[in-house]
Amino acid sequence: MPQPAIRLDHRTVRCVSSLHMAMPTLRVPGEPPACPFCGAGLRRPKRRTDTDSLLPGGRCTCGACFVVDPTGRNGGDALLEALADACGGDRASSSLLQPGRDYEELIENYDTHLHRWIKGFRGYRRGMARLYLVKLKPSPSGLPSGSTPPPG
Repeated sequence: MPQPAIRLDHRTVRCVSSLHMAMPTLRVPGEPPACPFCGAGLRRPKRRTDTDSLLPGGRCTCGACFVVDPTGRNGGDALLEALADACGGDRASSSLLQPGRDYEELIENYDTHLHRWIKGFRGYRRGMARLYLVKLKPSPSGLPSGSTPPPG
């Protein structure tokens, strides 16, 4: 014998809502973003006028650059753009930089609407914005050590 179809109307919805079921939280409030290198608060990302990129970003007072990937799917582009911004827009020298040796990075989940870190989990989450923050390490000569091609 076939099961009767469940019909939802205003009485059924009221009945379910009267059970006081906990609704899932869509946004987890976090801390306002702060630079991990100096501790200063980061401003809300803006459209960068010095590049033709559509990814918003900014710069900290200590010189660290950040770019936001609003979709969470263009991580490579966002990191390369943050490195290029840190090198004054020179993509050729930014491509020679190595993490750990020439720069430090921080990649965090980010809520673009609330301007907050989203804490609690790591890694890629579909549709979640990511903030890529990069700071060049100074070398003894004053230039990043990866800014010149290796000899030979």
